[in-house]
Amino acid sequence: LTKTFMAPYNFKVWAHPPEQLNTIWVGERVATIKFGDILSNVINRRDAPAWGPNAQFRYPMNGTGHIWQAVFDGLPKEHITLGAEMKSVHVDEGGGGKKVRLADGSEVPFDAMLSTVPVDQLLKHGFPERPELKAYAEGEDKFKHQTVNLVGVGINGEPPPNLNGVHWVYFPEEEYPFYRVTVLSNFSPLVVPKPLTQWSLLVEVSESKYRPVPSNVEELKAKVLEGLRKATMLPEGASVESVWSTRLEYGYPVPYVERNMHMHRADKELRKMHIWSRGRFGSWKYEVANQDHSCMLGVDAVDAMLFGGNDEGVEATFNTPNKVNVRYRKYDRQFDPAKLQEARPRSDGAPRRHTKFEGTPVRLEPLTAWAAVSWHCHDADDWAAAFKALVPDRRVKYFAYSYERCGFADTKRPMKDMLYEGLHHLDRIPFGQGAHGTNASALPHHLVQHYGRLPERLLFVRPGLAPEALAPAADARAWMGADARQLGAILAPGASDPAATRDLPVQGSLCAVYKAALGSADCPAAVSVGPPWAALLAARERVLAVPKERWQALEQALDAVPAAEAEAAEALVLGLWPAILGGKATFEKADLFPVPP
Repeated sequence: LTKTFMAPYNFKVWAHPPEQLNTIWVGERVATIKFGDILSNVINRRDAPAWGPNAQFRYPMNGTGHIWQAVFDGLPKEHITLGAEMKSVHVDEGGGGKKVRLADGSEVPFDAMLSTVPVDQLLKHGFPERPELKAYAEGEDKFKHQTVNLVGVGINGEPPPNLNGVHWVYFPEEEYPFYRVTVLSNFSPLVVPKPLTQWSLLVEVSESKYRPVPSNVEELKAKVLEGLRKATMLPEGASVESVWSTRLEYGYPVPYVERNMHMHRADKELRKMHIWSRGRFGSWKYEVANQDHSCMLGVDAVDAMLFGGNDEGVEATFNTPNKVNVRYRKYDRQFDPAKLQEARPRSDGAPRRHTKFEGTPVRLEPLTAWAAVSWHCHDADDWAAAFKALVPDRRVKYFAYSYERCGFADTKRPMKDMLYEGLHHLDRIPFGQGAHGTNASALPHHLVQHYGRLPERLLFVRPGLAPEALAPAADARAWMGADARQLGAILAPGASDPAATRDLPVQGSLCAVYKAALGSADCPAAVSVGPPWAALLAARERVLAVPKERWQALEQALDAVPAAEAEAAEALVLGLWPAILGGKATFEKADLFPVPP
C-alpha cells in the first residue's frame, strides 16, 4: 500500500517528499482500513463506496459559496470594508496604540486583531517596527506550502457510465499530471449552466520546486486533457464546451515535521501583541483547514479575545485538532452586550480602547426540526418525497434517514438517485452489514446516535410505506406539529380499527427484547399490542423520557436475536413501540393521520 499508493500519492498532493511530513495531521483525514476487506475488494473487483469519512455528506445545491454568502448577508454592512489592502500593522501601545495601515493611507485602530493573512507573509511584511519577526518565517524550512493549479472542464451531454455516482478519483501514478479529479456536477446538477445536459470536472495539479509544472497555461491544459482521456475520465470524442484554469500560490499548508514548532513559536509572539493568526494559512494546520474548521477557528479566537475561551476550552480547534475532529460540537454563546461593554478591560486586564458593543446581538433564529427514520433491505425510499411535502416551506428544517442493513446503501448509486436523496434531505446509511438480528434495531440505534440532538418531531416509517399514505390533507401539517403528549399513527394496510388489539408471543430471545424495551424484570408468555402501524409520530420529549441506556440495551437485544427469530422480534418491538414511548397500546381516531375525504 505504501509503495503503490501512500508514498506516491502524498508526494503528488503535497508536492514535497513524504519524508518531510509529520503524522500529526492524519487523524480523521485518513480513514482506517481493514486489510481483509481491501484484499477481497481487489480480488472481486468490487467498489467500496460507503468507506471513509466522506462516504456521505451534505452539499449545497448551488455550491458551498452560498453558505458564506448567507453568512455575509447577515453581517452589519457598516462594519465591512471590501477591497482594502493592508500595508502594515503597528503595535505601539504607548503612543498611537494598535492600528492597521491600509494602502490608501487610512488607519484602523484595534484592541485585538484576527488575521487570515498567510502567517509567513504577515511575519515577513506586516511589522515595520518589529523587523525581528521576519526571522520566524524566513528560510525554505519554514511554513512550507504547495501551489495548486486548478483546471475546470465543462462537457456537453451526460457523464459516461463509469463516472455515474463518482465524486472524487485519486491518481498516485506519475503518468497523470493531476493528483485528484472531482466530478463536480455529481455533487449538484446546478453547478453547470444546463443541468442534466452538461457535466463538469475539476482537476487539481500540485506545484513546488520538487514538482514543477509547465509555465505555459495552454500547455498545462493540454496535458490535463490528455491525462483525462488516458484515465477514461473524459471520453474520446466528448464535446468539450470550455476549459478554465487558475493558479493558487497558496494551495495546501504542508504538515511538515517542524510545523507545530514553527507555528506555535510565531503564535506566541503574535499573541503578545493581541493578534490572532487563524484560518487555513493563518494557522497552517491542514487537519483544521476546511471551511467548517476555518469558521470555528474564528469563533474560538473571538471567544478567546472577549471571554477567555468557551465551553470547549481555549481555542480548541487550533490547540487540539484531533479532539474536535472526532466529535459533534454544539455551540451557542449567550451574552449581554451591555455587561460586556461595562467590563471594558480585555481578558488580560488591559483596557479596550476601540471595541464597542452596541445594539442587539444578531442571532440565528432557532428553527423547528422534523425527521423521518426508516429501515429496510431493498425497499424504495420514495416515501421521502411525501414526507418533504408535509414540511412547511419555511422555518422548519427536516431530515430523512434510511438505514439499510442488507448492503443496498453500500452500492454506488447513479447521480440521479443521489440527486433525489439530496433534494429530499435523505441520508442512506449502511447499517449492521453481515450482523444477525433484525433490521428494526436501526430505530434504537438512531435514537442512541442522535440522543443529544433530536428534532422536535420524529416520524418512524415502516418499510414499504406507500407514498400516497402520506398524501397531505389540509390539516396534515398540524398533525405533524401535534401536542407533545400525543402519539400519531398511520395504520398499516388492512388495519382499519385503531382500537384493535392482538397478542404477540414473548419467548426465547424475544424475552430479552421485551425486558430491554420496557425496562421490565420479567417476561409474560404473550403481550397484547395495538394494530400494526405503517408510520408512527412521536415528539422529542417522549424519546428523551426513555433513558439513553435503555435505548442502547434495546439495540443490543435486537442485534442478539438469531436469524430464525428476527421477524418475530421485529413484530414485537414495533408492537411495543407506542408503549416504549409512553403511550397506550391502541390509538384514538384523533391520533390517526388525516386523509382527504
